[in-house]
Amino acid sequence: MSGRLTGWLLVSLGVTVQFLLEVTLGRSSMAPAVLVPLLVYMSISRGDYWSVEGAFWSGFAMDLLLHHPPGISSLAMLLGIALSSWILEITTGAVRMTFIANAMIASILADLIFVFLASSPPGSGFSLETLLIVPRILLPLFLYLAVPLLFTGKIAETGYR
Repeated sequence: MSGRLTGWLLVSLGVTVQFLLEVTLGRSSMAPAVLVPLLVYMSISRGDYWSVEGAFWSGFAMDLLLHHPPGISSLAMLLGIALSSWILEITTGAVRMTFIANAMIASILADLIFVFLASSPPGSGFSLETLLIVPRILLPLFLYLAVPLLFTGKIAETGYR
């Protein structure tokens, strides 16, 4: 299979898993965020195409499936991933840092931007429940580190090539 086809299959699987988590657990009640870390990982390992095209189309699909105004999830993911790379570049002097740091910052920013844009009027959706974003983001990243440790005795590789 070609690289793009494999990548789109992974993104489609990520959208499906994220959709099922959102529908069953709900966005505000700790449905783990798996789509943004997947896109960050794919942009690291397969190129920046996935942080733009993958975020745009997967966000558009999520908006249609979850009945959000089209483009909100896309914009939130695009801005979250771009701002994460920018923040890591200006603070550490490196464009790319570890996967965990990049995915965590991108996920937090994407969720905060989504809450800002999806609420009516914009920004009115922030409350104490917004703090549930933190466990929603940290759970998949913790599993990324813990699962290989359980099976191989080694922590997953978290750096860039």
